[in-house]
Amino acid sequence: MGRMAEEERTRKDLERLARFRVLDDTFMRQVFKDQRELTQHVLRVLTSIRGLVLVDHETQRDLKRLVGSKSVVLDVWGTDPKGTQYDMEVQSGSDLDPLRFRYYGSAMDVEALPAGADYGDLPERWLIVVLECDPDGPERKLRHYRMREEGDGTSADVPLADGAHLIYVNAAWRGNDEIGSLMSDFCQSDPAQIHDAMLRERVQYLKTDPEGVREMCRISDEIYNEGIEQGIEQGIAQGARGNLLANVRSLMSSVGWTAHEALDALQVPESERKDVLAELQTPVSAD
Repeated sequence: MGRMAEEERTRKDLERLARFRVLDDTFMRQVFKDQRELTQHVLRVLTSIRGLVLVDHETQRDLKRLVGSKSVVLDVWGTDPKGTQYDMEVQSGSDLDPLRFRYYGSAMDVEALPAGADYGDLPERWLIVVLECDPDGPERKLRHYRMREEGDGTSADVPLADGAHLIYVNAAWRGNDEIGSLMSDFCQSDPAQIHDAMLRERVQYLKTDPEGVREMCRISDEIYNEGIEQGIEQGIAQGARGNLLANVRSLMSSVGWTAHEALDALQVPESERKDVLAELQTPVSAD
């Protein structure tokens, strides 16, 4: 790569870095990477478990116990002294995607129970999904799901004691509470506008400290190259408009690209771009 091309790539990396929010998948993983206390702090807010303490913590935890099954990579994972598992994911758009997270929860269970163990050893599990916008709109703060008995009119509606929790947190919620403040911070690209001190310090490091910026630019380059390869294979080779739109949205969310940068990476012909850009303005259906 020539000097001018390298300088142009660096300029684009810095522009993408400036646009990143904690809500963006790629940046989120770096924000919480090797940051156990920050992860613990955020999970306390999202679960309302004030005494939550993490003894183990990992980003991009790869679950591969079942050979031949679909793999699962957890965004931000941790356990407490009792072995309770916590996983925090981010989801673009407003699709709850319940089947995906049913599978994630199952994979976490399989990973947590070694061969020969009793089912009673299965730990409690909290799967927290930070959703870009709830299908009901910005006024819905969160959804907390637990398995319950279907009432027949003769028994109380109580949760099944299986220890499984699924929480969707609405990143568009701006209520006057801890979650509203934290979600506002998750959506900020400017670290100076982040209210939470621990989160602000970490984001400032990744966006302004020379070492943090170098690390983010390196990751951005890797993702850029992977995005081009995957985009060509998945978007153009498949040839379906729905797949193309999904790939463009995915690159915009996870990598922080603009729509035009995503279209460049996917090598979308100029003749098709106007229609694609128009369709990108249409909200994603929650159905």
